[in-house]
Amino acid sequence: MEEGTDEFGRVYKAYYGDVFKAVYHKASDRQTAEDITQDTFVAAFKLGEEFLAHPQPKLWLLRTAHNKLCEQYRKAKRWGTEPLEECQELAAQDCHYGEIELDLAAVATITEAEWRMVKAYHVFGTSIAEIARSEAVTENNMRVRLFRSRKKLKDQISR
Repeated sequence: MEEGTDEFGRVYKAYYGDVFKAVYHKASDRQTAEDITQDTFVAAFKLGEEFLAHPQPKLWLLRTAHNKLCEQYRKAKRWGTEPLEECQELAAQDCHYGEIELDLAAVATITEAEWRMVKAYHVFGTSIAEIARSEAVTENNMRVRLFRSRKKLKDQISR
């Protein structure tokens, strides 16, 4: 397990800042962002080798952090406490309804692969270089693909 622990340490150092920034952007509260980021990495650590074998650990971490933030909001709502200040944006809509609706609308316009690319870049903050590596294409090719996918979506919305 020591080798896995070393690998997990590298993943933690590589992605902690990205996960924290994504959560803080939504939560706007440092303590909440730190707690959710830490909970996200604890969940990854509990999965152990299964997490380390994931093809896109950063995306897994960002998705898990988002889900944990939504879960925290739902718990606060269920217990009748005041909505968390940092989740006011989430209070206006259910965490998953809008996301599912957006996914369905996007996939009706562009392919799932194109939508994953657009979400990775715009939602999760993955760099073009990282997406290009995961798709085994050049960065310029990835920029063109992103541009074309966004154009298709924009054209569909403008109708």
